[in-house]
Amino acid sequence: MKTAAVHLLLLLSLFLAGMNGNGQEPDEREELLQQREELNKKIETLRREQDFLLFEKVLYAADSKYLIINLGSRAGQLKYKNRVLKDFRFKASPKLAGSIGPGALTLTKKREDPGQRHVLVFGKSLVIQWKRPPRAPYQADVPSLSLSKTDLQSIFYALEEGAKAYILTR
Repeated sequence: MKTAAVHLLLLLSLFLAGMNGNGQEPDEREELLQQREELNKKIETLRREQDFLLFEKVLYAADSKYLIINLGSRAGQLKYKNRVLKDFRFKASPKLAGSIGPGALTLTKKREDPGQRHVLVFGKSLVIQWKRPPRAPYQADVPSLSLSKTDLQSIFYALEEGAKAYILTR
């Protein structure tokens, strides 16, 4: 009877020891957490793409011109419906990198100074300019994009106040 109890106790201890795991659980957990992070990144990417496509669909229906600004490639486009009217390149201010995220902006003010310095102001989020005027008609801490004179003039006269711009960060 004592040997049967000892055998039963050993069998029970082996069974209970197996319930705690054999060291593979943390690896599986890390893999699952990594997969979860990857899926969250994919979801965020798909949400941004969906937001951009909805933006284009709304402006296509509204029959208006708009800007697409890609901060990653330092390039932009003036578009009307699905057509590209103008491609342009720009230089970004150092403040622009961390201060503006992807999404839509609205042109709040167009300013043409007597010295032919055109400025497009998108609220307190962004300024598109040719060269920085000595006295800025906007706050000095607003991030800005600098375009060539011909590109800025084309865009300046094509857009109206209330026009939209979409910022891409990839």
